[in-house]
Amino acid sequence: MSLNPDIRDQAYQFFIEEAQELLQVLESGLLELREDHSTPKVHELMRAAHSIKGGAASVELSAIELLAHRLEDFLKALYSDSVEFDADLESLLLQGYDCLSSPLTEQIESGSYDEEAALLTAEPVFAALEVRLEEALKNADNYIPSSNDLGVDIVSSIFEVDVVQSLEHLQEIVDNPANFDLAEELQGTLDMFAGFAELFNLSGFSDIVQTSQTALSQNPGSVLEIIKVTLADCTIAKDRVLEGDRDRGGEVSSALIELAQSDVSAAFSGDLNTEEFSFDSQDDNLWGSPTTTDPLAEDVFGTIPDAQVVAEDEPVEVAALIDDHNIDDIFGTIPDAQVVAEDEPVEV
Repeated sequence: MSLNPDIRDQAYQFFIEEAQELLQVLESGLLELREDHSTPKVHELMRAAHSIKGGAASVELSAIELLAHRLEDFLKALYSDSVEFDADLESLLLQGYDCLSSPLTEQIESGSYDEEAALLTAEPVFAALEVRLEEALKNADNYIPSSNDLGVDIVSSIFEVDVVQSLEHLQEIVDNPANFDLAEELQGTLDMFAGFAELFNLSGFSDIVQTSQTALSQNPGSVLEIIKVTLADCTIAKDRVLEGDRDRGGEVSSALIELAQSDVSAAFSGDLNTEEFSFDSQDDNLWGSPTTTDPLAEDVFGTIPDAQVVAEDEPVEVAALIDDHNIDDIFGTIPDAQVVAEDEPVEV
């Protein structure tokens, strides 16, 4: 399968360089597994396979992504105390490694690989591993190693590698939006981040993910703007986590909340319907109907009952109207200190 020329870019080169290092980590670790199958060692192997899986997905090497995912599952089963590390298991795991490394090396060296052949070659090896690790695989997803087990801060480890790589990929999408399916790319990243938020119980990070998903659903026409705001929010969240925040893991910005609340694109995409526009109707909207009372006048004078509304030509007794409204209510009370004697000169 040849790689899409549109994504032969910096991301692909980064993946190629990283993949070679990760393959070395896998091979050397598997060869030492019988002597050292501690939790940190198993985690190191699993993380290497996981990183290859994520990198392959980002550059559309789907079969390599699948092979790395399967190998990651088998390595995850090695956390179980029930696994017996012997020569047979070592041999099967090394064969599984070869099923991944061969097509990946072919891709690195030639720029393409035989996807169908890679999957067919791996099928019997992975089937044998499933039989050998059957019991451990059943509970593999239920075991999450603690930081003490691993000898590292797993939250920092995930955010330093996986989250950073995903954010770099989002930045690449922002820089070259024409090369990507924007909605699909964003959704894939959000799915990954949702898993991290749930795994580490980071409610603020989860809020960012959920709000971004809502924004994508509400405003599919504004997906690039949603990616930009999500990238900004998640970058701040990543920094906070790496600084030690293990409670919230970031906060949703007002910009992302706004994108999630309404169809902002519709407000700018519709054309003005001039046929329905009427200056008469606008007069009514702006000034009200002739019988509408000015609210400012109500505040000052109060509301004149209908019975007191007089015809234009009918004489009006001004005194009668004033009698009905206390003069202090209309103009307020003038403090005594401000009353000026009739004959006292006033400085203007």
